Amino acid sequence: PTCGFELIIGAAIIDLMILVIDINKGIQTQTAECLVIGEILSERMIVALNKVDLIPKDKRQEKIAKQKKKLQAVFKRTKFGKDIPMITTVAAPGGGLLHKEGPKKSANDDTVDISLLVKTLVNTLQVPQRVTRGNFRFAIDHCFQIKGQGTVMTGTVLEGTVHVNDLIEITGLGIERKVKSMQMFRKPVKKASQGDRVGICVTSLDASQLERGVACSPKVIPTIQAAVACVNKVRFFKGDVKSDSKFHCTIGHATVMASALFFGKNVEAEKGGRGQSG
Repeated sequence: PTCGFELIIGAAIIDLMILVIDINKGIQTQTAECLVIGEILSERMIVALNKVDLIPKDKRQEKIAKQKKKLQAVFKRTKFGKDIPMITTVAAPGGGLLHKEGPKKSANDDTVDISLLVKTLVNTLQVPQRVTRGNFRFAIDHCFQIKGQGTVMTGTVLEGTVHVNDLIEITGLGIERKVKSMQMFRKPVKKASQGDRVGICVTSLDASQLERGVACSPKVIPTIQAAVACVNKVRFFKGDVKSDSKFHCTIGHATVMASALFFGKNVEAEKGGRGQSG
């Protein structure tokens, strides 16, 4: 059997998480999944209670208070606690398709907007000290060709710093290429460091060979067939996590299938089997 969760690496670039919840529907399956990821990857979180304009004005405050109380009971059981900031907001008034018709006004439209959410975000966000020294690691999420220029890999710097003319390795392909140029938000830059979103242009790389993956300083990330790792079971997952099960193992944006053998003092012995996670 294949267990439905992944080993996620690269959490150092997440400074704060905004969990968006439709106040009219509350926590749904995808909300719970995002909350699990948030507990693993983020130390701070803000909750945005969206679509409050769809609640009739005469029932709005009662509905908001009721939904907040329900959510506090959920968040109380997480590391974020029941006092997590919960901000009512309206991302698209009336639920309009902004990219097609422009914003629509609902019958209950008023001055509710995202300004309070933005203010809370600014006051809550604490940018950590970036790790700009050491080996360069880069999570590639997209790759495309530009005629006459080369191949651009877009992604996020997970660790270290990269400069124009540096030699980098594309680990999945086992090749090394020199950085020809870089851009951040359409502006040329000479270097990029941990946390930066950047496009890196190299030459002599077929974009069709790479969609997602990892780039790094040469010889930093080895290609391996097996590894010993410390793992923790996600507490919301109710099923057994057994040896010889198949898992999705993700590094950066590259995912492969892996089999696991659990051992150690926290592993519970299984009758007639090899054990499961504790």
